[in-house]
Amino acid sequence: MAANRTAKSIATRQRFVDEALRLFKERGYESTSMAQIAAAAGSSRANLYLYFNSKSQIIRARMTEIETEVAELYEVLDGMPQHTPGALREWLETARGMWLRYATEFEAVNQAMAIDPDVLEEWLGLIRRVSSAHAAFHLGGATEEERTEREAHMATLMMGLERTFYFLYIRGHKEREELILASLARQWARLFDD
Repeated sequence: MAANRTAKSIATRQRFVDEALRLFKERGYESTSMAQIAAAAGSSRANLYLYFNSKSQIIRARMTEIETEVAELYEVLDGMPQHTPGALREWLETARGMWLRYATEFEAVNQAMAIDPDVLEEWLGLIRRVSSAHAAFHLGGATEEERTEREAHMATLMMGLERTFYFLYIRGHKEREELILASLARQWARLFDD
């Protein structure tokens, strides 16, 4: 009986997240209300508030759900035997696949970051965690200054990749896509120049 309630609770929570993302895509993050999310999920606002206190909390919950996959993408990067522009161009294909798979989420996060400091902080936290893990992996015995510099380089590349992929794959501006991806691959290769 308790397992049944838990499964139902998980399904209800997920329905709220899924409907919120759908509404954010259709109406925009700022224009969507908690009441609209509850109604779209076939529930009441009171029930929604048992799971989430705000739209920000819904977005951050989804960000947490996909963070593992984002972190794994960068772990693959770190584990590559070589970091040539050609190899990195292939890695960018994997990154593009993730962006296309989570296009709705990335669009909602982008809209939410513009007006919600909690979402922005969560996104920046993800970048900090990934860039810190990257620096620790590559510069275990380095000085604090060297690790900090590597983290900043990685964070800058991640932010640049995020903006570029946002315009390419969310906003649909694919003019010169191949040239842009080749340029990105060269930029990422410089991170690994020793």
